[in-house]
Amino acid sequence: MKNRILNIGLAILAMIFVVACSEDDDFTGDSTMQASAPNLTVDLDFSNTVTLVEDGSSYNFTVSISEPQIADVVVYLSQTGGDATEGDDFTFPHTVTIPKGSTSASGTITILSDDLKEENESVEITIGTGMEANVSAVNSETVSFNIGNLEEGDLMVNLEWMSASIATDNTGAELDATDLADLRLLLTDVPYDNTVIEADGAGFESLTVSDTLADGEYYLVADFYSAMDEVVRDLNLTLTFDQIGVINHDTYTFASALNTGNSCEGIYYILAKVTKSGDNYTIEEVGEPSPIKASTFIGTSTVVADEWADYAPGEEIEILEGSNENEFFISAAANPYIANADTAYLVATVDPLTGNVTVASNEAFDYGQGDEGSVTGSGTVNACTGEIDLVLDYDLGGLGSYPGYGLTLQAE
Repeated sequence: MKNRILNIGLAILAMIFVVACSEDDDFTGDSTMQASAPNLTVDLDFSNTVTLVEDGSSYNFTVSISEPQIADVVVYLSQTGGDATEGDDFTFPHTVTIPKGSTSASGTITILSDDLKEENESVEITIGTGMEANVSAVNSETVSFNIGNLEEGDLMVNLEWMSASIATDNTGAELDATDLADLRLLLTDVPYDNTVIEADGAGFESLTVSDTLADGEYYLVADFYSAMDEVVRDLNLTLTFDQIGVINHDTYTFASALNTGNSCEGIYYILAKVTKSGDNYTIEEVGEPSPIKASTFIGTSTVVADEWADYAPGEEIEILEGSNENEFFISAAANPYIANADTAYLVATVDPLTGNVTVASNEAFDYGQGDEGSVTGSGTVNACTGEIDLVLDYDLGGLGSYPGYGLTLQAE
């Protein structure tokens, strides 16, 4: 009888144990959970590269795992570069712990403020060093801080950029902005003839206007040091200003200001005008691209394609100086099909801001209809490649109208 009662009791206990273990884990200790190896990711509340004044700013980040664990997950951080000093210039947590049963935790990197005049410094911190236990993959992030140390009266100017649309390499990996293009930040005279200060580092650019600089008006200009040939994208530019106690990270943005496909010498973008008077700075947004000069195309051009078939590919046409700085003339002297080849030409007027072109003949191109009609059209020019790409409409009077014929020339 005692054995029977004992057996019934053991059966009831076994049933209770099975039911308890079948419940979803609530991390109270009432049940168990199988350990797994989740993925670890890092999300930043800021860009990977930050240029700033040493002003006590904080930068937050979040570390996450793909599923909760039965034990804490410790994420490690490490200073991996730079010459700034931890404790004097910045602080950061060396570990961030994701508690058991949770999937994320947050941390903060702080750039400290001090009154000691120093050279500009930098620090590089890696979040997720690979030392983490019980995770299968660590998608770490490395962040860089360029720390400016200003004296009263100094103005710090920072330039950052990003692709206006996603850019990837041939493997499908997204390209960083600084891989896509390397820009320079220039302080120049007004108008832009000479460079006063040049910032040309390996990443985003920063320069400091000292209170010892002569009073006057100055332009801030962005241009190319280099750009990827294989990937053509518009670049959005961001300009920020800091002056101790006066200007606190004033920001100006310029959408599609530059294009990596048009990155040769002489291409630039005027971002802003700075007027300096003692320790006072007045900042005016400009947002003006470099002018495209008609004179760039003067000389001998080669025919790439002529849908109207006056010229064969490879034949040469002379481009002559126009009547003003925004014009050039496309000579018809080599045209074998018109009676007035010695006097006829096309007048091309270039919009210096956009590179768009409007075209009109100085007189009718006489294909046998006499002086009736005209040739008009539109197109674009590229100052870097030297390409002239036009679509022409031929009005031949009594012989009819023939719109939409392409003519592409390559300037030498």
